Amino acid sequence: MIVSVFTLGCKTNLYESGQVIGALQKAGHVAFHGLKKADVFVLNTCAITKEAERKSRQLVARARKLNPNCKVVVMGCASQKNQQQFQDIANVSFIDGVANKVKVVELLEQIVASDAAPTTELSPLPSVYQEEGFATQERTRAFVKVQDGCNNFCSYCIVPYLRGRSRSRSVEQVVEEVKSANCAETVLIGIDISQYGLDNGQSLTQLFEALQGIPTRIRLGSLEARIVTEDVLVALSKLDFCPHFHLSLQSGCDSVLKRMNRKYTTQEYYDGVQLIKKYFPTAAITTDIIVGFCGETDEEFETTCNFVKKVGFADIHVFPFSKREGTVAYNWQDVDSAVKTHRAEVLGQIKQQLKQQFVNTYLGTTQQVMVELNRKGLWEGYTREYLRVYFSGQATVGQVVKVALTEQYQDGAKGNIVE
Repeated sequence: MIVSVFTLGCKTNLYESGQVIGALQKAGHVAFHGLKKADVFVLNTCAITKEAERKSRQLVARARKLNPNCKVVVMGCASQKNQQQFQDIANVSFIDGVANKVKVVELLEQIVASDAAPTTELSPLPSVYQEEGFATQERTRAFVKVQDGCNNFCSYCIVPYLRGRSRSRSVEQVVEEVKSANCAETVLIGIDISQYGLDNGQSLTQLFEALQGIPTRIRLGSLEARIVTEDVLVALSKLDFCPHFHLSLQSGCDSVLKRMNRKYTTQEYYDGVQLIKKYFPTAAITTDIIVGFCGETDEEFETTCNFVKKVGFADIHVFPFSKREGTVAYNWQDVDSAVKTHRAEVLGQIKQQLKQQFVNTYLGTTQQVMVELNRKGLWEGYTREYLRVYFSGQATVGQVVKVALTEQYQDGAKGNIVE
């Protein structure tokens, strides 16, 4: 059986797709990431926005163009949220939710063997982490999931209703998987890794201490500012740690944060940034911001813009607010779509200015870059601070090279290898 696995959404989804691929390969099947011609297509979907759901539905049509006789398995958050949107599409043989994705392998074999009729039965969410770990390697980097689910219940977010409460893997499980991945760089990911250990009596500090001495650079997925403490930062400073912190913000205005049910103030967030700078002076701070959340006024948006400039982010992911049915904010008064678009453009311009300033701080310096790929005659890779670097010369994928950065280029910097 030849299986194409295509992923939309977050790095946690990518990890879980890797679990499916690993299990398929272990069972003797040909399986790979990406939408390529295959007998079976496994589409791992996303429901974070309406646009993500629309793209999830479009994937089925794209798969059928590659092989009109294929079978399609739809899984992930979009099918957990609303399986009906996939139920009547031709070629869709199975619709599953977000739990127990590795079990899709057994179901695939049954479907192919029996030409089974479509089903819309959803697996229940596990109350504890139940899946065997498979490290998912992307180029030179491995993703290792340490946690799933979320307890925050932000007023705009559908994720806790789809993935359930926070469940953590044990420190021992994570350490073993990082070792077995044996990758030059490892990214610790989850739906909200800031909640790691709340359910099993362990903590991020314990995890970081246990990872000391393993020969891999460590990166972190998205964090909440509240988890930034002296203990956590001290433990990170003893690792081969890449100082890039993606601290979720969502709004730079306290009144909007309160409506969002975010559990911090802008001052607490800023204090966390300053604490990071104490331990990692060159750290890159990136974030997500939602513009046009329910009731956001011009004054509140301006407050967000001013706070963004105060922090001086290295990069920002800007999202116009998208209502999600089933969330607290779904029935609240929305902001006009034209206003959302305008605010996204304004904040996008600020983002570009800040990003250019961030890149400029590295021009004229020499940085360690992990080589990831060669495209159109230029090597590409990232510094420890996750600055994208383009350069030419002799190199190999996975190698760490020293690059003298000379100019801004595309979404990062360009330079030359230092012998």
